[in-house]
This record gives sequence, C-alpha cells and structure tokens, in this order.
Amino acid sequence: MESKATSSVNLLVAMVVLFITSFVLANTVVESAPIPSPSEDYQVQKCASEIGETCGNSIFHYVFGAGKHVSKECCTVLLNAGERCHELLTTVTIRLEHFPKQQAKEIRCKNDKVWEFCKRRGQISN
Repeated sequence: MESKATSSVNLLVAMVVLFITSFVLANTVVESAPIPSPSEDYQVQKCASEIGETCGNSIFHYVFGAGKHVSKECCTVLLNAGERCHELLTTVTIRLEHFPKQQAKEIRCKNDKVWEFCKRRGQISN
C-alpha cells in the first residue's frame, strides 16, 4: 500500500505530465510548442516529485500568481531540490504557456526572488 506522501507525489507528477501533454496537444493545431525532449520531460517529473504537491503549489502560486507566502519548510524543500530544478520548472511553464516577453520577465524576477529569499531567510511572507 502506498503512503499518503507517495500518493501525493505520484499525483503531482501525473498532473505535470498531463498539463504538459494537454497543452502541447491543444496547441499543435494553432501553434507548435516545442515538445519537451524525453530527458527534459524526465527532469521535469523528477523535479516536481522532489518539490512535492504542497510546496510545488505554494511556490507556483507565488511565482505565477498572487501568492504571498512560501513557508520555511517549502523553502527548505526548494533549496534541497536545487536551483536547476527551480529554473527548469519555471522555464518549461513559461514556454508552454507562451507568456508575453514582459510577463515572462516579471515571472523570472519573482522566480529569482523566491530562490534568493529562501537562501537568505528561509521563508517568504509579504
């Protein structure tokens, strides 16, 4: 029997794969988005599972939405996953969502802010 944590990670990985697949399929008629290579797809899945559903949602809402808080625990998870994972998940999402240049630039700034703040203080709270 799977643990609750394993089930949550599996669900997050499935959601990321489903998101990427559905987005690519939906946009192939209108515009061809670069399809993640098998190695990039594997890395995205690995990074998503390392960060987990709860922290992934918290970080995602901060970077891409109106989230105002990332807990110390989630900062620790993010730092343990590594800057490369953090950058990869953001880059793939920006690319698949086709954000305009200015909005992508703002997202990258928030992405960098999360990383730097977590490194310095261990949590974000606006």
